[in-house]
Amino acid sequence: MVSGPPVRPGHRRYPPIPPARGPLVWVGRIIRWRIEIIATAGGLSLLSLLPDRPAWIPVYLLPLVAAIGCPQARRAAGGQFRGLAVRHRFQGLCLKSPLRTPRGWLPLVLGTVPHRDGRTEMYLWCRTGMSLELFVDHIPEIRVACFAPVVTVRPHDRWGHVLVVELRR
Repeated sequence: MVSGPPVRPGHRRYPPIPPARGPLVWVGRIIRWRIEIIATAGGLSLLSLLPDRPAWIPVYLLPLVAAIGCPQARRAAGGQFRGLAVRHRFQGLCLKSPLRTPRGWLPLVLGTVPHRDGRTEMYLWCRTGMSLELFVDHIPEIRVACFAPVVTVRPHDRWGHVLVVELRR
């Protein structure tokens, strides 16, 4: 008999999984941070143009001011940032928990879709060695990591290897 901390009902014990190693890990990190990298590169390219053309500063600031003054634009941008935060928090959870393949690879987050009613759908591509039951066993951890009181995990209607994690706020 194995001694240790008690196991919650419906919760399985998972062996420790070492993190993935190799050059493809860096490719995965770049893919996971793609939105931030593109936004930073775009912002830096705009900043490099400002000293040459100071008269263009209002043109660059106009979309920012319009977005701040327009509630619809703020809500649209806030929904995208909420999806981005959910994706990063979920991937951080996967790095620290057994939500990985036995070789240490993370599930691929295909995208997050925020909805107006406060729910966010996250589409996951499960690699070999992952299953729906793995994610269902870790719903309490997903709830805490993604700041969502209600989390449901279901298979995609069309593709069996894609899971839909629905987070309700």
